[in-house]
Amino acid sequence: MITVQIEGQPNQVKPFLDDLQRHPTIELLHHEVKNKGMTGQVDVQVTCYVKHLPKHRLKVVQLVTEEGAEIHIPFLDLVNVEIEEGKKVFAGRVFDVFA
Repeated sequence: MITVQIEGQPNQVKPFLDDLQRHPTIELLHHEVKNKGMTGQVDVQVTCYVKHLPKHRLKVVQLVTEEGAEIHIPFLDLVNVEIEEGKKVFAGRVFDVFA
């Protein structure tokens, strides 16, 4: 685990954290915000605990249908973003081993 300290105004720190979370070789385990949260003009201090996974390029997305069947989709360099609560967008490179 690696600890990363980020300091700055919330309008700059928040987009940086979003980019950090989307990076395919970094897993953001947890972050702690100091100095009154992520709003306003007061500088905030965020401590992030991350794992660096340089060889962890392949990830499998598992979807479950309404009937309970499982669909597994392997992605290279997967980017996973939650655009709102309960809604996620997945992007990456998909390959067909039979093509």
